[in-house]
Amino acid sequence: MLTLSDAAAELVLETAAGPVAALRAAPREAHTTVVLCAGIVGSKEDFLPLLPALSEAGYEAYAYDYRGHYGELDGESPDRHTIERHAADLAAVLEHTGGGGPVHLVGHSYGGFVARAAALARPELVLSVALIGAGPGMDGARHRKLLSGFDATLALQGSAVMWPVVRRLVPERDVARREFWRRRLSGMRLAFLHGALRSLTAEPDRGADLRATRLPVLLMHGHRDQRLWSARDFADYAERLGARLEVIPDASHSPNLEQPALTAAALLRFWRGAEHRRAERLFLDLVRPRALADPYETYRTLRERTPVLRVDLPGKAAAVVLSRHADVARLLQEPSFQSPGENPALLTPNWRDVRLIRCLYQSFGWREGTVHSELRTALARRLVPRRAEELRDETAATAEECLDRLGARLAAEGTVNLAEALAVPFAALVLGRLLELPDAEALRLGEAARAASAAFEPFMTPRQRLEMAGAGEEIIDALEALAADRPSGLLGVVRQLRPDAGEQYLGDLALLFGAGYDSPASLVTLGARLLLAHPDQAALVRDDATAERAVEEILRVEPPVQIAVRIATAAARFGDVEVVPGMAVLGLVGAANRDPAFVPDPDRFDVLRRPPRPALSFGAGRHYCPGAALARMHAQVLFPRLLRRFPGLRTAGPARYRAPGTMLRGIEDLPVTLEGGR
Repeated sequence: MLTLSDAAAELVLETAAGPVAALRAAPREAHTTVVLCAGIVGSKEDFLPLLPALSEAGYEAYAYDYRGHYGELDGESPDRHTIERHAADLAAVLEHTGGGGPVHLVGHSYGGFVARAAALARPELVLSVALIGAGPGMDGARHRKLLSGFDATLALQGSAVMWPVVRRLVPERDVARREFWRRRLSGMRLAFLHGALRSLTAEPDRGADLRATRLPVLLMHGHRDQRLWSARDFADYAERLGARLEVIPDASHSPNLEQPALTAAALLRFWRGAEHRRAERLFLDLVRPRALADPYETYRTLRERTPVLRVDLPGKAAAVVLSRHADVARLLQEPSFQSPGENPALLTPNWRDVRLIRCLYQSFGWREGTVHSELRTALARRLVPRRAEELRDETAATAEECLDRLGARLAAEGTVNLAEALAVPFAALVLGRLLELPDAEALRLGEAARAASAAFEPFMTPRQRLEMAGAGEEIIDALEALAADRPSGLLGVVRQLRPDAGEQYLGDLALLFGAGYDSPASLVTLGARLLLAHPDQAALVRDDATAERAVEEILRVEPPVQIAVRIATAAARFGDVEVVPGMAVLGLVGAANRDPAFVPDPDRFDVLRRPPRPALSFGAGRHYCPGAALARMHAQVLFPRLLRRFPGLRTAGPARYRAPGTMLRGIEDLPVTLEGGR
């Protein structure tokens, strides 16, 4: 027989509903919690045989006793012990043990009815429900008669009426377990037993209700467990629940005690499937074509519970999603993971239908080999950090010009959209002057680029797709005409390496402008929102000396590029997931940057933070953004000046984020005003 020291520690949970006696088994690293509820004459110790396997598999498990289960209390009424009351107690246990997240819930026999009631009342606290030896309901005539007879016998004989059952379950040679049961029965509170039995007689079949919660459900029973429900009853109930059915061989009503290894294996199989389905739903919800105010909680859940997720994207090929920093860094650096422009149909089957998408997929940023490396190298030579520093004074002059206009608008209008009043003109003018474009054209193309940014979103609404396609035509046509008149500079570099001036050339132009504009513009709005939400940090950034670290922290916490996409060209493995050649792999940069394995306390915004290495916001490896130094310099110049010029700048309402904003994150509307007029 297992002892506590073998499997678990005994403790008291001080929940909102009162203290609860429990056993806890915790592995070295646990990201998912399991709560186990005992049967009517059971106790937390009924789950001791399961706990080593659950802990070994990485689950933190709590088995507990109902309040009022054991120990005498004179004058206590059975009316206090109902399924609903114990379900409320269970909900308090779930809140106490879940650490803010939902848990896997297991109920044996009477505990199954309590677990079902708790899941129906508080589904947000539950990841899945496993019912062991608990059938559909007990309010029918046969069950009422059976339970009422047991209740009457209990009143005459006390809890000793259960001793014959124990003798059948526990072999005579198992002296220690028999003694344990003898002590258990002698300490049971009759008020609890009477109340629970009477509550069961009114318990209906609530399978449709549980199914409506869409929680994954496992129904398990021993193959000899047919006293209360037949095998057909269990099977029909599983069908009504939409549940998985497991029949444990060589077991009756308590497979957790009679066949613990098989029971634990069935639970682990079920939980893995439930966790995968939940992670898949979370990710698919993440990539819906809508604005995302805060994807980071979803990222955290994926990183902690399913850090490597295989997902079938609707209308697209299967993909693997990575959310840990080490995995995403590996994806970006290993040469066997290539940019999707080498096989665009894997991600976007209809990629040829829209001119902007068609051209961008052929551009240097989405290709490999010399198509990528020659142009990237030529551009990088002209965008090195030294060149960025040479442009600092010119960038500062542009920043002051944009801040003058912002100040005038704030004085005239009171509240303005910082994205439209500062981020768009600053990013467009700085880039336009670098590319030797007229200011009016740069500003017009900056506005168009906001709509065109949806080009590589995995899903778009018809309206978003139409707006993206129209903006793309505008950008391509304008850049083609402007580049023809500018044989020197960066546009000239592109023309020299693409003499045929075909779609690849047009894609290179569109990518050069789009990437050079979009991330810097988004960095302004995302960074400004962070700084205005953290005035203590903003006070530090008014000093130019902290600007460099502050920009790195903004990029880590709110990267404008949220997801990196690659195609596997060779077999690989991440965790226990196999990646086959031709499979898309998505690296969640926004999740990787907030991995506690990368930096401690990763959700805290700290402009003085010194991470061990730069975040992955500009990529890594051969596709590292060649304009990263320029983008950093632009933000380092702007933020201290913005905060010094307008110390009273405050947000005047919630931010409205880009839609869709799965791949490229940005803010469309950041209303700001001046507190105290300055």
